[in-house]
Amino acid sequence: MKLKIVFTVCAAMFAASLGIAPAADLKFSLSRKTLSQKSTQDTGGIVKSRVEARDIVYSIVVESTSLRDIENITIEYNIYYEVPENPIDKAPVKTLAGKHTINKLPSYKKVEFDTDSIAMKETRTVESRTSLGVTRTASAQIKDKIVGNVIRAYNAEGKLLGEYINPSGTDTKFDWKKP
Repeated sequence: MKLKIVFTVCAAMFAASLGIAPAADLKFSLSRKTLSQKSTQDTGGIVKSRVEARDIVYSIVVESTSLRDIENITIEYNIYYEVPENPIDKAPVKTLAGKHTINKLPSYKKVEFDTDSIAMKETRTVESRTSLGVTRTASAQIKDKIVGNVIRAYNAEGKLLGEYINPSGTDTKFDWKKP
């Protein structure tokens, strides 16, 4: 056990002396924030509907666990989301691709930035009909949803420093789009 720890520390020190930041030297975290929310209702007639529209962004935190400062990091992200046209058909997947540059990430420090915003919508429709004293209702819900996130960090030479994939397999399920 001690030999493994000593080897890991020596390898990290050697890599740090060369200015190399291995993939394990970056940690990523992601949280969703709502920028604005608007709700409208149509209660007239047989069909009643309610539409909620939200603009959301993701806050991405990149944390260094390196012994040295890491310079010229390019963060690229893809956020995959479904925008259904109706409640029956398979929803097409859209991609929000973006990029952020970090000039210098100090040792054991964090940098936080927000992605571009995504407009999400949820529509609930209820139809009620009364015939011969019996009321029949039918409802449908159409809701946009996030289906995956991929974040990749590159150094100035284009070498991959680290990546975050949620849920796992998202990177192989959807095509990566360069921002």
